[in-house]
Amino acid sequence: MITSGTLNEKTAEWLEKIAPFNIHKMELNREFAALLVVDMQNFFLDKSSPTFTSGGPIILQNVKRLIGAFRKAGRPVIYTRHVHHPDDIDIGIMGWWWKGKCVEGSPESEIYREIAPLSGEKVVLKHRYSAFYNTDLETVL
Repeated sequence: MITSGTLNEKTAEWLEKIAPFNIHKMELNREFAALLVVDMQNFFLDKSSPTFTSGGPIILQNVKRLIGAFRKAGRPVIYTRHVHHPDDIDIGIMGWWWKGKCVEGSPESEIYREIAPLSGEKVVLKHRYSAFYNTDLETVL
């Protein structure tokens, strides 16, 4: 089981295991780097939510550090929010995959308060798993 106390150790173990397959090492180009914060919403981070994701709170401190580092470096921080229309007109198969529904405009659909976007930071609303499907994310990047 991964907890916030074991996250770094488990990450190091995982990186060691995949090292032989990780032949395309990523090098960060600070001049063109942007941070994409994906679906860090109350809907997934609130323990009372029917769609609570236990890994979310575990990575929260690392996400906060990354956001702070990108902001300090003057690089873009872009958020995604997975949302659906209250009348289910865009729900598709998500309606039977998920328990609950993340309704656009609801408190549950908002980005978790500890990492909320600053004024001027882009928030991409998405209705499918992909942040590129029918959004302007590619244009923003």
